[in-house]
Amino acid sequence: MKLKEVKNLSFPGPSLEDWKEAAESSLKGSSIEKLTTNTYEGIALQPLYTEKSLSEDARGELPGFFPYTRGIHITGYYQNPWLICQPVFAASEAEANQKMHDALSRGQNAIFFPASLLNGSLEHLFERLPLEDVPLFIDLEGNGQTALPLLINYFEKHRLSVNGVLAEDPIAEWVVSGNLPTDLDGYFNDWFAGIRELGEILPNVKSVFIKTSVYHNGGAHAIQELAFGLAEAVHYLNEGQKHGLSIEEMTSKIVFSFAVDSNYFMNIAKLRAGRRLWALLAEAYDVPPEYFKMHIHAETSKVTVTLYDKHVNILRMANQAFAAVVGGVQYMQVHPFDQLQETDNGFSNRLARNTQLVLKEETQITNVADPAGGSFYVEKLTDQLAEAVWAKFLEIENQGGIIESLNKGIIQSEISDSFNQRQENVASRKESIIGSNVYPNAAEKVKQPKVTKDHSNEKTAFIEITPIPIRRISEEFENIRLRAGAHGTQVESPKLGLINLGELKAYKSRTDFIKGIAAAGGIATVDSEGCSTKEDILAFIKDTNLKSYCLCGSDADYLEAAVSFVQAVKESYPDKNMYLVGKQDRDLEAALSQAGVNEFVHVRTNAVEILTQWLTEMGVE
Repeated sequence: MKLKEVKNLSFPGPSLEDWKEAAESSLKGSSIEKLTTNTYEGIALQPLYTEKSLSEDARGELPGFFPYTRGIHITGYYQNPWLICQPVFAASEAEANQKMHDALSRGQNAIFFPASLLNGSLEHLFERLPLEDVPLFIDLEGNGQTALPLLINYFEKHRLSVNGVLAEDPIAEWVVSGNLPTDLDGYFNDWFAGIRELGEILPNVKSVFIKTSVYHNGGAHAIQELAFGLAEAVHYLNEGQKHGLSIEEMTSKIVFSFAVDSNYFMNIAKLRAGRRLWALLAEAYDVPPEYFKMHIHAETSKVTVTLYDKHVNILRMANQAFAAVVGGVQYMQVHPFDQLQETDNGFSNRLARNTQLVLKEETQITNVADPAGGSFYVEKLTDQLAEAVWAKFLEIENQGGIIESLNKGIIQSEISDSFNQRQENVASRKESIIGSNVYPNAAEKVKQPKVTKDHSNEKTAFIEITPIPIRRISEEFENIRLRAGAHGTQVESPKLGLINLGELKAYKSRTDFIKGIAAAGGIATVDSEGCSTKEDILAFIKDTNLKSYCLCGSDADYLEAAVSFVQAVKESYPDKNMYLVGKQDRDLEAALSQAGVNEFVHVRTNAVEILTQWLTEMGVE
């Protein structure tokens, strides 16, 4: 064949059907549907996405253009880098000031103080800080009525022109405290008056937060978080108009604050879908879409933080921060990895800040506008999220809006259901949490976590609503392990006996399985050598004298001798609790249960329930 003919050769492109056929052959006859994954949002993730997955709208979207799915800036971060918003914690204004100077010298590009430091004259807090050159970022956390006058007086006195964020989200604070003002109209009248006054002296400062993180950290999934945030924003827009602010004035003051967890692609799509939906609201208010460019603050999730094996939090938060950056944020906060145990650790604060610096300086991400753009998977997921969020948002509006839905407890109930579903998966170990429900470090000892201040009874003239607390998916395992650890400081640590049947190769996999579950609850295990007779087992129980034992062996060993072994144990030691590792057929399970087996422990077992049961049997309070 001549070279010219070779150049003109072409190969047929594989079709989707060809791929499915090849995939199903590797699945040994199982349907390709087996590879579909259902998310907590109710979205079915397909095993393969192609160009046909893209909607016509997604094909024509560009960074910096309506509906801003791909970002609000044409060049992404190249000319508009995100702000590293890491707060400093200190006992005094002077100490906080010094720490902020240090943070700025180490690469931080935003000034961020907790609202608790906004008291007095502010002279020591802001001393020598480059307030006109570096953006300010402060979440007023519901203290705006006290803090805003102090800030306004300070900036007027020093004739400073600053930009950034001095904002709060009253609804979010009410959700956390569980207290809703009786006089909402009076509250909003005062709040918007303060916003108007701040805007007159600092026109480039944003003053309205939409903190969807309070819903996320209570257990909301991506659809709920976005929908509740949009409902809040619409409520503020409508209230702002009632109190004399135009749509243009209101939208220019709003910053959305999302939490980003470890579901990498879902969080990228969440931020992209949020921008699109916010931009589409411009039509409802009959204003140019430029008014509805969503400015996003992202913080790492508190739901996924673990008390045990805390250094894994560094990896979790790096993943979350990367997702936020790819999703296109303007402000970012990475929480310290040891936040559950430490109030102010210079090392962990430095790591949190440096996580962002590594992303900024070493990934080249600032040189690419919308890195996820064009990904068939992310584009399709963005479309699906946007559609589902819009339906949920309309549902909230039809129920009377965000305040009415909170007042009735509708939102709280939905979030609780979402969190409970996830916690059930964690309990049965369908969802893995490294260091907590899988691969725990049994030797690790930790302090009790910090107790979050309860705000629920601090206010008067308020209507009580169901609060949305911060919840963590690892907390059930941690509570069990803390319970076992506290018992171990008083008397001997709780122990579970493992009766291993036959040869090592017969019982090892199930012994390792049960050891992993026991370690997740702070329970030590005591192994027998391979037992082949009743006498071996009874001698092991006599030597160890524990409350509970697990039989570990192969299905063949169980079928041959397990019933007689259990009967022998129960005859000699009727007070011992007997368990068997592995799911068996119905007839064998019935015979074993009749012989005295309390329960069968296998991959579908709720680990939280079985660990709690074991501790109770072992006399652990």
